[in-house]
Amino acid sequence: MFFILLPLFAFSFFYKVPFVRYWKKPQWNEFICFPFIWSGFHQTKVKSFLLIALTINFFIFLPFIILNGWSFIQEVWLLTIIFTITNAVLEELVWRGALLSRFSEQLGERWAVVITSLGFGLQHYSLGFPWSVCIGFTLGGLFYGGITIKSGSIFPSLIWHMVLNVLMVFSGFIFS
Repeated sequence: MFFILLPLFAFSFFYKVPFVRYWKKPQWNEFICFPFIWSGFHQTKVKSFLLIALTINFFIFLPFIILNGWSFIQEVWLLTIIFTITNAVLEELVWRGALLSRFSEQLGERWAVVITSLGFGLQHYSLGFPWSVCIGFTLGGLFYGGITIKSGSIFPSLIWHMVLNVLMVFSGFIFS
């Protein structure tokens, strides 16, 4: 990730553009649509969307977490904290930070979200995840990118990513 971030940082420095244009306070009351971010049959505020998404993710992973039991959580809690912070921060800086910033300047917000989401899914394929899971990561990337654009901030996607990482580790989907 650092090898991706360094050239992007150099580009930002050389062309005097912000490295991450979404590094600011979120606009929690902006509206996001479901299912297509900019349009859809339901519209809600970013803060409500994030709360609903986190709740859905929690209940999806809860049976697996319960199945693993408290002893598993006790074994992996330190790894979970280190992995969650490192992985979520670096991936969000790359995909919803630097790359989404550059692509949205060059191609517009919608194409930037699509391209960074595809890259996010392909990155996970290169890490050994099966294609079916990578499609899920790509869809997740669409929502991460959408919430970043709509809130004007990387922080909602970072929060969501961190919570999802904790749930994935505790459920045994990562590091089991």
